[in-house]
Amino acid sequence: MPPRSKKSSKDSKKDNKKKPQSTPRGAAPTTTTNHHHHSKETRTGINLSTTIPTTLQQLLLNTFKAALLPNGQDYLKSDPNNGDSGQLDTKNLIQTIKAHLYNRDFDSAFTDAGEDLLRAYALRWSASRALGYVGVFKALMGGLLRGRSGGERQGEGEEGTHVVCIGGGAGAEIVALAGAWRDWSGSGSESESESEEMGVVEGVAKIKLDGHHGDEEEEGLSTTTAAPTPAAKEEVVDKRHHSRLDITAVDIADWSSVVSRLSTAIQSPAVMGPKSHPAPLYGGEINIDFQKLDVLTAEEKQLRGLLRCEGKGRGTALVTLMFTLNELFSTSMAKTTGFLLRLTDLLGPGTVLLVVDSPGSYSTLKLGKSEEGEVRERQYPMKFLLDHTLLSVAEGKWERVLSQDSRWWRRDAARLRYEVGEGAGLEDMRYQVHVYRRLEG
Repeated sequence: MPPRSKKSSKDSKKDNKKKPQSTPRGAAPTTTTNHHHHSKETRTGINLSTTIPTTLQQLLLNTFKAALLPNGQDYLKSDPNNGDSGQLDTKNLIQTIKAHLYNRDFDSAFTDAGEDLLRAYALRWSASRALGYVGVFKALMGGLLRGRSGGERQGEGEEGTHVVCIGGGAGAEIVALAGAWRDWSGSGSESESESEEMGVVEGVAKIKLDGHHGDEEEEGLSTTTAAPTPAAKEEVVDKRHHSRLDITAVDIADWSSVVSRLSTAIQSPAVMGPKSHPAPLYGGEINIDFQKLDVLTAEEKQLRGLLRCEGKGRGTALVTLMFTLNELFSTSMAKTTGFLLRLTDLLGPGTVLLVVDSPGSYSTLKLGKSEEGEVRERQYPMKFLLDHTLLSVAEGKWERVLSQDSRWWRRDAARLRYEVGEGAGLEDMRYQVHVYRRLEG
């Protein structure tokens, strides 16, 4: 049975040409900027451009290397006393993973996999994805922290900003969020101009991505914001420099060791980094947790705890489903629809839902057998199922603020260095992206 919160078959399809859907794995370019999108409902004059420096991308890669290769840094040296096997045999491990994915043996690839296999997966696929994700996350930062009507957004305040990554055990989302938070908040030692900082702040909830659009549908999030006063600017920048980032990664497989290693590396000054972006990747207050959970069968109490619906907290600011939602739909269309509706009931107004997946992803629904005994099936695009659930079944509770059917994220192959073993190089990433925001009611 496919893992409930893993983006696994996409990897198999990428590495085996005979599979129907090819999914290039991704890394980011030096600059990530999208063209101006227009919402059907509203218009905005804000044209937010998000820049992701190559040196920061390199620090993200170094963080993966230091965390997952036992001898990558002194603070993570191998220790025979605790079962550490030393340097990974990445070539054979990656070939083993590919074979499991090709055969759709997800238990062997993830659920029952040993730590070495999971670390090899993260080195091979998560590092590239993190580079692709970091620009998307930074583009969302202004919308997550900007106050609305003089108040704070859902999921922020004294408790910090909470992000839940469904299917995020392999670590790409964790490292990308830390990198985006550092770049957006200016928490690193590198200098950032005030105009660049406020350009992000003023671009509230404006999403900017890079890539070729073709003829696919484009929808843009837009809001109208008054020019902030000097006092407001000072307040927002101060909040950006002091707000805590809380990340909870959720997966059906036990990625706790990988998440722990990445969390240590993210906060360690011992990781090698470029002069303009030295380690640690994030030096501010950050909490990273992992929960082993099947979200399709989780009880409401578990989901409420995951989304911080209890107590005095303000809940969750962002929920991500990165190369995960189509796997959930493929596992069970009914259960996944139910899960999205449960999220709808539990998430507060202003919470953002980010979905990234392979272009053209679809799920198959079996309709029973025909009179001739043949199994009847119908295929539904993932985007159709997502829109139907959030915008039709849960009508009036979500607004779609961005929808792109196909985009490319391209790495700077000439400048980025990532030597972690044979078979674990960087790749570009083609993806679809959809962003929704929870409304009142």
